[in-house]
Amino acid sequence: MNHVLIRHRGRRALAVAAVTVVMCVTGVAASTTAAQAGITGYRVTGTGGIGLKVRANPTDPNAGVVAVLSDGTQFTAECAVRGRSIGGNTVWHRISAPAGGWISDYYTTTPGFNQYIAGERDCNAAPGPSSREDRALAWARSVIGQAHTNGDLGDANHPWNGWCDNFVAHAYGRPRSGYTTALAHFNSLNNRGLIHRDANPPAGALVFYGAATVNGGAGHVMLSEGNGYYISSAPTVRRVSFAWPGAPYIGWSWADPQWTGR
Repeated sequence: MNHVLIRHRGRRALAVAAVTVVMCVTGVAASTTAAQAGITGYRVTGTGGIGLKVRANPTDPNAGVVAVLSDGTQFTAECAVRGRSIGGNTVWHRISAPAGGWISDYYTTTPGFNQYIAGERDCNAAPGPSSREDRALAWARSVIGQAHTNGDLGDANHPWNGWCDNFVAHAYGRPRSGYTTALAHFNSLNNRGLIHRDANPPAGALVFYGAATVNGGAGHVMLSEGNGYYISSAPTVRRVSFAWPGAPYIGWSWADPQWTGR
């Protein structure tokens, strides 16, 4: 259903067409914190009761809908990009809570029209120093040579071999990734518009490989060190080359927005 909404928010007064309704295995004042912790304190507003769609992609009007947030819902913004224009506002925030995906800035209580939130990084820029990526790599380097988990996250001790998606989750402070395989993880990130196809993954990025005999059809994922080397979990944690997995490279992504890190 489409309707016309006249929105008045500070300097905003625009008529717009509103949103429509809608085998590796895993194992309140606005506040700005470090980029990896997200920006909170803002809410969804002005949807006329229809709700704001959390999209899988900020540029495609037909992108999948991850969730619908009602007016008044608070969200956590991780970064922003310029995407599809909504009422003259091209800013889209990548959020990690209460769902992971993209929302138009137009239907939020952020103070500036067509502007990033103060302190919000561009999603296309590399994270700053002391980021969750830095901490993930520091942990991964600390366990090079190990064949089993060390129980530091309270999970059951198991071999790293065959648990590549669980390994990258551990690097980001999670006892499990939430996906059944590395390939399922890739597909989820791809559906949310978070996959990059170039072959130059930056430090801390998750680097994905497709289904192949060597990985039992489950795909593979490893951590990029950003210097042409990667940290992988099979059969022990080790530093490897880009071609080491023996499977087709399919893309890289920053870790899931909801993975706040160690």
